Amino acid sequence: MKKINIFPDISLLDHYLISEIIPILLFTIVIVTVVAESIGISFEQCSFLLTEQISLGTLIYLHILKLPEFIVFAVPIAILMTTIFVYDKLSSTREIIALQSCGISLYKLIYPAINLSLILSLILFIVNEFIVPVSNYQAAITLEKAMNINRWYIKNYDIVYKELANRNHEQISDENNYLKYLFYAERFSNGKMKEVTLLIRDTQGLKVIIKSKFAEWNQREKYWYFYDGIKSIINPDGSYGQGIKFDKIPLDLSHISSQFQLDREKLDDREMNILQIYQRLLVAKKAGDIPNIIKLQVNFQKRFTLPSSCAVLAFLGAGIGINLQPRIKYNSLTITLVIVWLIKIFEAIIHALIISENISIYVMWLPNILATVFGFYILIKKI
Repeated sequence: MKKINIFPDISLLDHYLISEIIPILLFTIVIVTVVAESIGISFEQCSFLLTEQISLGTLIYLHILKLPEFIVFAVPIAILMTTIFVYDKLSSTREIIALQSCGISLYKLIYPAINLSLILSLILFIVNEFIVPVSNYQAAITLEKAMNINRWYIKNYDIVYKELANRNHEQISDENNYLKYLFYAERFSNGKMKEVTLLIRDTQGLKVIIKSKFAEWNQREKYWYFYDGIKSIINPDGSYGQGIKFDKIPLDLSHISSQFQLDREKLDDREMNILQIYQRLLVAKKAGDIPNIIKLQVNFQKRFTLPSSCAVLAFLGAGIGINLQPRIKYNSLTITLVIVWLIKIFEAIIHALIISENISIYVMWLPNILATVFGFYILIKKI
């Protein structure tokens, strides 16, 4: 009976190139991760050890929890350094020239590196979405517990939520938006909003003002309940109309409840996966929170640009590493540091321009696009 091969056969050349790349790649990932983590948190944790009296065991545990985040950071850099080193080594031993003389193109030579980087991109995306947020959250909670900080008691005063609506449902745009609800509470305590004020508006202006001693969200019924307050009707001329006292009234404030529930989770950008970011983005758009919208959009795009940079940097590194003039020596570490430094500066400039609303969010893809174009240019010059 003929065997069914699930995986396609790998050519001898591809097998050889992959066997050259993988050991160096793994070693480089370890080195870059250790250096990045040492710079990123070790010095800070030494300070915690001395000033906050945090135990050494807790700090070691924090290092372990932060490892996934630094591995994700290290992989693209390691791929760039590895491909430059491996292809430069093959060039210096004249293996590249020998293979070209056998009719093998430079593009064929870099296929294994690209294919390997695409697999790593997928793995990186999965790790970044399903492991990194959980480990970062656990690390933050562990550190906060050691420092006697409770994030659930932070920002429980002067709470404001708002919801926008659109005047024209057929032509939705920012220009047609108006403020529909404005919710304010002096503080949040024991699951209740205290000293609450709710403004209700329509396209004509303010219609209702509700003031209550406290309000709470009923998860089962999906309603906000306001207790012991006054409901004031606003006349068309803007004057106060009839004031109605109440003991308890229910209101359907679905988008405000979404903001409330997400706010109670107390997650920062590094503790959220892409679905949580997207969920918050939808809520922020409904609330018209422009700074938060931009911040979430940047974070959302990063979840794709970072994994895709693996393939981009593998392509660029292979193009740089292939050296058809072996007498010219490359220093892969120096080249990698220069490229990473330039990319990070470029990304910082783009990020600043996006935050200031001067350019589109999609410009975040420009570093990857330019690196790909530059890689093609280098290869074309060497063919």
